[in-house]
Amino acid sequence: MSKIYYNKDADIKILKKKTIAIIGYGSQGHAHARNLHDSGMKVIVGLRKDSAFWKRAQKDGLNVMTVAEATKKSDIMMILIPDDKQRAMYETDIAPNLKKGMALAFGHGFNIHFGQIVAPDDIDVFMVAPKGPGHLVRRVFTEGAGVPCLLAVHQDTTGKARDIGLAYAKGIGGTRGGVIETTFQEET
Repeated sequence: MSKIYYNKDADIKILKKKTIAIIGYGSQGHAHARNLHDSGMKVIVGLRKDSAFWKRAQKDGLNVMTVAEATKKSDIMMILIPDDKQRAMYETDIAPNLKKGMALAFGHGFNIHFGQIVAPDDIDVFMVAPKGPGHLVRRVFTEGAGVPCLLAVHQDTTGKARDIGLAYAKGIGGTRGGVIETTFQEET
């Protein structure tokens, strides 16, 4: 039986001095970025220079920059672009700019599970996967509730990956609905 975590189980304060980069501003990206921002976190959005979402994210009051710049400035990076685009972006814009001790996060387990992305040994890798589309994650959060999430830790270099993942889930509202611990393989 999997454990279910709620608000009392997650300490969002561990994210307070960290910069969280959300890569992508589509269905999940906008919800994660705005919910974390509304939870008091320092959020930046990383997009391609020609992204149709650049102005939208700025209009929503978020700091927008290229993916490479966002990687350099972040402590935690959540990749929320489509699975089939992740590997190329990771190889060109993310991997060259990763720093020891940072966390790389995913909203879906596919690219880690199937070895499309292999993170260096000196960073944490976790997944927080809301079990609903982004517009629902955002709406339910603004109503004071949360969409349940899955949490998985693939690589725990710092010894804090699970705590960071739970704090992240709390920041997007997931611990309001419940967070179930799983694996990248099971989620995929």
